[in-house]
Amino acid sequence: MSTKNLLSKKVVIVAIIAAGAVAAILAASSVVQATAQQEQQKMIWAGEGVPEINGSVSVANETMDFIRENVGVSFVAAAETAQGHVTDGAVLGGHLGVVQGYLVYKFLVANTANQTGYLVIVDAGNGDVLYTSEGQQLGSFGPMSGHWGGHGYGEWGGPWKGHGLGWGIWH
Repeated sequence: MSTKNLLSKKVVIVAIIAAGAVAAILAASSVVQATAQQEQQKMIWAGEGVPEINGSVSVANETMDFIRENVGVSFVAAAETAQGHVTDGAVLGGHLGVVQGYLVYKFLVANTANQTGYLVIVDAGNGDVLYTSEGQQLGSFGPMSGHWGGHGYGEWGGPWKGHGLGWGIWH
């Protein structure tokens, strides 16, 4: 094999490798550019980067109107109902929320005699108790421990976790 023939084969191989590298760079660049465009479109669809707008239907206002029109039981009355549903009950906390698509009050009620806590869900419309969980020992209540976890009422374990009660006082 002649040196000229070997040299031309090396040039061809280098050219093929270079072309492959250029193609890979262009492909990667296209993927990065497409990803950036998709992220920008997501931000725009999420309303980020859009100047302040004034539409005709405010979800916040409509939601507040819905709550005002449909809450037939006060927080205090619902808390008293929840407290009465647990022997030696004392309400430790509660809030208005949604469980399985229904507007409800969720309360943490403790039986002070046996140091057990219960999730009690009260219908916000008519005041009926819809659910009372099995008791969880309050002995583990506190920062970073047991069923109650870290902050405030923490990550409530057991049957409570699935009811939107989580990090912080409520989830």
